[in-house]
Amino acid sequence: MVTQNPDQIFYYSLTETSMGWVGIAGNKKGLRKLILPERTKEGVIAELNRYFQSNIKLIPADEQFFSIIVKIKEYFAGKRTLFKEEEINLDDYTIFQKNVLLKTREIPFGVTRTYRWIAEQAGYPRACRAVGGVMSINPIPLIIPCHRVLGSYGKLTGFSATGGLALKRSMLKLEGISTRELQEL
Repeated sequence: MVTQNPDQIFYYSLTETSMGWVGIAGNKKGLRKLILPERTKEGVIAELNRYFQSNIKLIPADEQFFSIIVKIKEYFAGKRTLFKEEEINLDDYTIFQKNVLLKTREIPFGVTRTYRWIAEQAGYPRACRAVGGVMSINPIPLIIPCHRVLGSYGKLTGFSATGGLALKRSMLKLEGISTRELQEL
């Protein structure tokens, strides 16, 4: 009998928000993946399966994620501002990536920063482009609010979630950030 490594068992939950279906997954070490709004449940499940691939067992577990699901729904309804207490699992990331993601996690609701600011705060002042690369692989957007990170001079730049810049703009607007003056690159 082959036993599954407990670190390779992840639990997930899906919920419908005002912007679409959202999914989260994690294990005993913390949250590992958050899928921002997709049109369908099936789209979220496909994204989770693509992220975890076949070496991970995904088990539905709504009760395990009840409190975070409530918070996510509150966020997309314009009623939630903080996600600081959630445990996150960044085990497979480099020290640089972890530093960047943890520094990004500190950006408050309703505030934007630039890639340069993140690079400087993380201790890598010349690594602006590398910070952008880390933002593109952020496994837990919203909890690690990469949508609050802008290009030089406040330019609205790439967002890898389904919906791209339109979703980023909607999330910033939800937080009271005027996106009218943000120019897309």
